[in-house]
Amino acid sequence: MLELLRGAYEMHIHTAPDVGPRKCSDLELARRFQAAGLAGALIKCHYADTAPRAALLNEQFTGLRFYGGVTLNNSQGALNPAAVESCGKMGGRVVWFPTMDALAYRQFHRRSKPETPVADGIAVCDENGALRPEAAAVIAMAKKYGLIVATGHISATEGLAVVHECAKAGVQSLVTHADNPADFYTTEQQKEAVSLGAMIEHCYFTTYYDRTPAAAVAEQIRAVGTEHVILSTDFGQPKSPYSDEGLEMYARVMAEQGFSDEELAMMFRLNPEKLLARS
Repeated sequence: MLELLRGAYEMHIHTAPDVGPRKCSDLELARRFQAAGLAGALIKCHYADTAPRAALLNEQFTGLRFYGGVTLNNSQGALNPAAVESCGKMGGRVVWFPTMDALAYRQFHRRSKPETPVADGIAVCDENGALRPEAAAVIAMAKKYGLIVATGHISATEGLAVVHECAKAGVQSLVTHADNPADFYTTEQQKEAVSLGAMIEHCYFTTYYDRTPAAAVAEQIRAVGTEHVILSTDFGQPKSPYSDEGLEMYARVMAEQGFSDEELAMMFRLNPEKLLARS
């Protein structure tokens, strides 16, 4: 493990148990992180609240710190403040807006997979582009429990509406994998989000699978400043590397793009640490 990654957090990892196969379980992830000298992880699941799983890991691995959250897909009642409240009460740290069930995400994938259903896709904004009341209620509930609000797989336009509402409500927002083609944010959109207090996430998944070149990611990072960026993997797929391997690979790739050890430590370790810390 690179020295600059010691004490770093993985901010986007999918582990088992899950509804589909995953690279490793929560327990295997924790054991690997302990051996690698990493600090912990934010565990994500598209269909279930991971706050209880994080709590169990924290009991067993006292030298690490794990965090969980809830993703507002149909299995959680979509834009459901009650799901956010239960997550907050269980010690969750993040609420993600819809991912696999987001209307924009389904529309994107229908271009290559015509069988993708869109009728019950979840829209965050109404036909006039205004944030739906249910979405505002989710953000208000996140405020009550001190949760970070992440944009998930909604469109960039919807994501900015969420970021604006978070800024108004005094809630920390996170733009999820901003360079992913499925929910791509332009540099100007990323700058707007940052001006409103959002953090920008880039995941190695899109570069590893040749969806977004490393040079393009580097250009976006430099446009907003490393102090506003976190780097993670979004791994967990059986064919992907393990998370600890992915973090090291991503750090090397970004070093090749000219980022210094200090800048990489900021994006892999210091910024996630600040983001996860409760005020």
